[in-house]
Amino acid sequence: DLRRVEEYLGMTPIARPIRSHEPSSEMMKKLAKRIWDEAKPIIIGDEVDRYLVGRGLQMAEYPRSLRYHAKLGFYIPGENGKSKKVREYPGMLAAIQGADGNAITLHRTYLENGMKAAGIEAKKVLSSGINGAAVRLADATDELGLAEGIETAMAIHLRTGKPVWATISAGNMEKVWIPDSVRRVCIYADNDANSEFDGQASA
Repeated sequence: DLRRVEEYLGMTPIARPIRSHEPSSEMMKKLAKRIWDEAKPIIIGDEVDRYLVGRGLQMAEYPRSLRYHAKLGFYIPGENGKSKKVREYPGMLAAIQGADGNAITLHRTYLENGMKAAGIEAKKVLSSGINGAAVRLADATDELGLAEGIETAMAIHLRTGKPVWATISAGNMEKVWIPDSVRRVCIYADNDANSEFDGQASA
């Protein structure tokens, strides 16, 4: 074929390096900060409060690691690997904090009519590789509770009064960073028989 003839004659074009569409971690941190700064602390009556009240998780004062975003963009993969915004939803943001206490990325929960938005992937982490970071719903003391989901962690805190962190995934629960002050860790595993008990195994 023509390509073989070009190769034989030394006319093969020089291969250009393929540019990755994966944004750098620095770019992702800047994006996370911009989205976080657009959001506001949760107040009684806003969309996040309505959602949490509906889940039985109302608090007089919500954790500082959670915020309400009035118009959170929902993106899907587009052409050339670039994301395309298809709609905006009210949303709950959660700061995922690393060992130094700084946010490394965000967890987003898309809401509609006081519930998780239907028909879409309603929960998303802004970037992968959280690697031991967690959503800190309260400052750790000498005791710390760990759960996967944010709502589960909130329910445990309301029931026990313990500081609880959400590790976001079962795999990350195994890696989560624990402060030196902690002497007792209480692990609350998800009852996930429908996914081969991954939560219990990681716990």
